[in-house]
Amino acid sequence: MSSSSPVSPAYDWRTITALNTVSTLAQIGQFGIVYVMVPVWLALQGLSAAQLGFFAASLWMGQMPGLGLAPWLCRHWGARTVVVAGLACSVVALLGIAWVPVAPMPWFAYLACGLLAGLGMGLRLVGLEPWLYNIAPAHARGRLVGFHETLIAAAPVVAPAIAAWVGVQGHTILWVGVGFTVSALVPLALARTPHAEEAHHSSSWPQSARAAWPHRIFRQGLLIALCGGMLESALAGLFAVFAGDRGFEAEGIAHLLTAFGLGGLLLQYPVGWMADHWGLRAAGALAALGTALAAALLALAPHVPGLPGVPVAFATMFVLGGLITAFLTLSLIAATKTPTPDMAWNVSSLSMAYSLSAVVGPVAAGGAMTATSSVALMWFAAAVGVVIVGLLLKR
Repeated sequence: MSSSSPVSPAYDWRTITALNTVSTLAQIGQFGIVYVMVPVWLALQGLSAAQLGFFAASLWMGQMPGLGLAPWLCRHWGARTVVVAGLACSVVALLGIAWVPVAPMPWFAYLACGLLAGLGMGLRLVGLEPWLYNIAPAHARGRLVGFHETLIAAAPVVAPAIAAWVGVQGHTILWVGVGFTVSALVPLALARTPHAEEAHHSSSWPQSARAAWPHRIFRQGLLIALCGGMLESALAGLFAVFAGDRGFEAEGIAHLLTAFGLGGLLLQYPVGWMADHWGLRAAGALAALGTALAAALLALAPHVPGLPGVPVAFATMFVLGGLITAFLTLSLIAATKTPTPDMAWNVSSLSMAYSLSAVVGPVAAGGAMTATSSVALMWFAAAVGVVIVGLLLKR
């Protein structure tokens, strides 16, 4: 054998596979159930659009300390412990939501559970993703991000499908969320513990920010994250009110949310392909333009679902789900491709921007819906999409 033959590097595929499985299972419980189906469950408990908006905002607000503290905690506790802590927070939050109806102050208890569930999401995201992306082949990191986002995009498909099967009334859907979240501990036990210097660089936040800001791809990712978070949280938290006013029952709403999640599942690879071949800016502008058009179409849909309107609603929700999910995918691609050594900070900072704007989304849209009508949700989404297009295309 020639000594000049290239030697293929050995990648830890067992850990890569295990961490992707952890994300898939945890995302179904932490996001699919809590972020997508619990608002529907709360709507059936009689919460108003404004209250649902504040609950959805509490989920994203809770993510902020988790996202901000996770890099520091990973350096001191280890990534595995941080992921376990994130899963535990979500389990306690789901159990609390089941207990809230008998609490003395249920509305404030719901908000506390939302904050705790958001904290769990933030810890798990930043605890796991830099661990995963740093052990991946560098030449295929963008594709791995797309593949990983495709896997976790199964959550908004699986959760509504399960809800349509077991029903939204009662506590069964909450126990499903607990089950999926706890089951993520099994593949997590199979992942090899990363070296701290591999997954979490030790630069300070100011140093990491100064290193990332000059890069255009980071700034584009920041813009996409800020606008995309508003869209996802507003749609996930308030769609039940909009669809209910359009004549859909709980099962029909769950099916529409399944179509929304299916679009997010199937359209992320094409979005990643566009980002690779056309650039992040062009891919973001196309996703935003498509979002504006799809939201406007839903806003103009008839109030009562008839035979001609139902297929259009499902197809439009499929497209809308793929395009809105694309904003998170594109912001993570920007984080992993920003040429700085501290990937954990890149992922954490853009995720925090996404979560910060997600706090604003349901509050603003819920206020507009309360002041006017539920159709304001879709006009809000269309307006944000137009703003993204304008800002991305403006140099």
